[in-house]
Amino acid sequence: MKRYTAARSLIFTAGALALSTVLAMPALAGYTAGEYEGTGTGRNGDIKVKVTFSDDAIEKVEIEEQSETPTLADKALKQVPEDIVTYQSLGVDVVSGASFTSRGIKSAVADAVTQAGGDADALADVECDYPDLPTDDMDTDVVVIGSGTAGLMAAYTAAKEGKSVIDVEKLDVMGGTLNLSAGLLLTVDSEKNDSSIDDSLDRVIDYYKEINGDSVHQPDFDFTSNLMAQTGATVDELIDMGLDHNDMDLGNYAGTQFTIGYKLAADLQKAAADAGVTFITGTAAKELVTDENGAVTGVVVENRTGSYTISAKKVIVAAGGASWSQDLRDSQEQLANVSLHEKTQVGSTADGMHMLKAIGAAESDDLYVKSSQPDFAEVFHNDWSNTPDTGMTLMIDADGRRFANEGLAPATILNTKMLDHGSSAYWNIIDAENTVGFDEDYFARVKEFAADDKKFVSVYADTLDELAEKLDMDADTLNATVADYNAACEAGEDTEFGKAASYLKAYPEDTGYYAVYRRIGSWGTIGGVIVDEQQHVLDTDGNPIENVFAAGETATGQLFGDYYFGGFSLGLYSTAGRIAAENAVAEIG
Repeated sequence: MKRYTAARSLIFTAGALALSTVLAMPALAGYTAGEYEGTGTGRNGDIKVKVTFSDDAIEKVEIEEQSETPTLADKALKQVPEDIVTYQSLGVDVVSGASFTSRGIKSAVADAVTQAGGDADALADVECDYPDLPTDDMDTDVVVIGSGTAGLMAAYTAAKEGKSVIDVEKLDVMGGTLNLSAGLLLTVDSEKNDSSIDDSLDRVIDYYKEINGDSVHQPDFDFTSNLMAQTGATVDELIDMGLDHNDMDLGNYAGTQFTIGYKLAADLQKAAADAGVTFITGTAAKELVTDENGAVTGVVVENRTGSYTISAKKVIVAAGGASWSQDLRDSQEQLANVSLHEKTQVGSTADGMHMLKAIGAAESDDLYVKSSQPDFAEVFHNDWSNTPDTGMTLMIDADGRRFANEGLAPATILNTKMLDHGSSAYWNIIDAENTVGFDEDYFARVKEFAADDKKFVSVYADTLDELAEKLDMDADTLNATVADYNAACEAGEDTEFGKAASYLKAYPEDTGYYAVYRRIGSWGTIGGVIVDEQQHVLDTDGNPIENVFAAGETATGQLFGDYYFGGFSLGLYSTAGRIAAENAVAEIG
């Protein structure tokens, strides 16, 4: 494997002090020599470091404790400490794609610097003289833009068939949102899965059509059926790689769990590298190159040193969605008011969509949120795969009103109702004795955090009047909401929202109440460019644009309605990437 990357691999110790002095030794450096421990906040919790100082230099930075996501954070955990020592600076670059981890390390080292008598703010201003990166033009058979689920599968497939492949990733970390996922793939008609599980196409399509019956956005069921039918072949390919997996019946469709997302991402990277893929990280695709007939002939890319062109016979755009772009906020009016928790990689900024639109690609009519499960406040550090069932509780909006059936399954449907309702905040109400049956472990944390009395985490009040005051809502409205809900529970029938009787349990009076804040969750976006069944990008007249394909979240407008279900993305995106690569290889011939 060849790898061009923005990463540096210098390991700095006291023996290399002269190098650091030449590069960036600031006159301001002055420490009380010794070892100091510092703490910063990473993505998943505290990061603790041990920093060794001489009288005038940072000699060593060691990570002592951290709970960051493996694979996703590995590069930052290695590179940031090395760079701090090499350049004697706290102004070192963050590892894009692991920015929370990077900043947590820098903050922890800054803590240690302060303890050692140094000036952390001044060190943050010390410039780093990073070496130049390659900017020579390149040629290849296939260039893949993006290294998420679809991109990695496309790169692996094309390279396995003997083609030269370059995969360009704008972040320093490969894997995209796959790193943050559970690693579950929708599976239809697998030949290698548990034969006792019904993974038929009819089963999942019947369910999909039923759930989307009231969806404002309707999927293209013919297109989706064709792609779903080929997910089994993708799963079989992954099984043939020797990857650990667990076959699952999810109640209405079948899935295959490949350990966890970041592990699957690492396995796909290794398989692609072993097949000969050249990965280029820290390099953003800027525009597609076309000839006089409109056929795509390559892509212009840019790293921190400059730009250059990668010429290719085929281009596969798998650059993700638009979760972290203004495009999404502009597309849905209610998003201006809600707290939206993005569970996607920060590289999803609509780059692929914009590049394809610039060459005349057709786009879906709408761009909207791919609904995930509602989340708690950040301090819970919630693992979404273990989110408790909150269906028996009462959920209220910012005005103290009930707005939906809280017992909807899967939870992504309730999340969609929260999005559609458009309130600026939501809370689950729990009585002090937890008679509504909220998960005991989470209830213990709700009580713990309520001691801080923060309404966007959790609060406690002896009465509903007091609770309304703490949540800045009208007390009469909240009292009426709880009274109406209790009446429905006593009657065993929720005539307003249709909640199942098994989920209806009345709140006792005068026991005290907790309100736990809930955020709307997003697993990405739905929309982007239009493709045919071979994943060719279509122009506004419905014709394929020569030599260019799109897969993954760059092209999802045909796949989903308003409701999203676990495993659909990884199953469909990996399959789309595989199909795009197979057709690209066949056309190269």
